[in-house]
Amino acid sequence: MFIDSKRFGHLEVDASKIIIFVNGLMGFEHLRKYVILDHPGSDVIKWLQSVDDPHISLPVVDPTYFYPDYSPRLLSDDLDILGIKSIEDAVILCILTVPADIERATINLKAPVVLNPACRLADQLIAENPEYLVRHPLKLNKSSQGRCF
Repeated sequence: MFIDSKRFGHLEVDASKIIIFVNGLMGFEHLRKYVILDHPGSDVIKWLQSVDDPHISLPVVDPTYFYPDYSPRLLSDDLDILGIKSIEDAVILCILTVPADIERATINLKAPVVLNPACRLADQLIAENPEYLVRHPLKLNKSSQGRCF
């Protein structure tokens, strides 16, 4: 199938790669279908591209790349909706905010995107950890900066 993306142009995507968000992303609850795209030149950043709205694409990362001890406490009822028995069976991604001054980039550790890769269901959940912030400072170092941005 083909989708349009303001950021990436006209794309052919495998329909079996579409991820269905059971509640949509916060602020985009009406958009439920997304695909994950690679960020050119980066092995760290991916993009959640809406299948339904070409203007909506959000940069996401595996949070453990920047915070190796990241371990969100999530409600088991929320995981059950996604068919996840254990957090180890999930793929966890966090949304980035990258302003013009890259040194001020933040990561949303408070509301990770949780994906069940087996059935392609996802949701943005709230971590019960009080130390995680919606705009958590992104720890960039010289070795990581060239690989991710």
